[in-house]
Amino acid sequence: MEYSEKTILVLGGDQRLLYLADMLKAIFFQVRAYALDGAERLKGIELPRSLEEAVDGADIIVTPVPFTKDGTHLLTKEGTEILLSDLIGHLKKNTILFGGNIASSVMEGAEEKNVMCFDFMQMEEVALENAITTAEGAIAEAITLSTQNINREPCLVLGYGRCAKAIAKRLQGLDAKVMIGARKKAACREATEEGYLGIPLEELHSAIPRVQFIFNTIPSMVLDEKMIQLVSPHAVIIDIASAPGGTDFKACAEKGILGKLSLGIPGRFSPKTSAEILLGSIVSSLQGE
Repeated sequence: MEYSEKTILVLGGDQRLLYLADMLKAIFFQVRAYALDGAERLKGIELPRSLEEAVDGADIIVTPVPFTKDGTHLLTKEGTEILLSDLIGHLKKNTILFGGNIASSVMEGAEEKNVMCFDFMQMEEVALENAITTAEGAIAEAITLSTQNINREPCLVLGYGRCAKAIAKRLQGLDAKVMIGARKKAACREATEEGYLGIPLEELHSAIPRVQFIFNTIPSMVLDEKMIQLVSPHAVIIDIASAPGGTDFKACAEKGILGKLSLGIPGRFSPKTSAEILLGSIVSSLQGE
């Protein structure tokens, strides 16, 4: 694809898309930004006045990671609102759309208009890099909230997917005593082989009282009220699972436990690195189009 002839629109998003918009200027003929906080500070970026104006004439549209938080609206800057139904209505035929965890309704609407979609979170390299930046940010957040070192402290990671593995590896590098809580026995075995203590979720109650740092990646209620009652009042819980997370935060507050649902970590902790990752995936996807 000849980038010098194409117009690309950055639509909504957080700080990583702001960095991305600035990077795209070196590649594309024209870069637009709409509903993107801070875009007015960038030089050489066109700022349309409406969604219709923004989408009209755009060859490529880059949307947020995650695409939506409520399944109804695109993730945009505070004070703006873009309904997914409106975005679908304004999409033009043969446009290329990028985003993270693109809503199924938009995927269906895009298919009807012959709009090609690339989901960042379906790209192995992006998902892996995203897990690493998420892990670093989650640990940084835990350290900030706690009055204790992670070194030599018992740390529990719930789940054993990409993000959980990335968190566990970095905790191990900080000389923490890492436990993995997982549903599947195979995951517990794999965790033990990696030097962690693998614990089936049904046996979690016996181990959790001595844990000082808990990182949840499981998108279901794992840390319910009954389990929270077993957690040390000095512990810190960082929940990175999709909203509403897997922690009873009301129970945490009642017991005085610091518990936080921490979403969008790459955009908050390492937006420039995250933007570089997205830029690479955009270029490689368009070259292979």
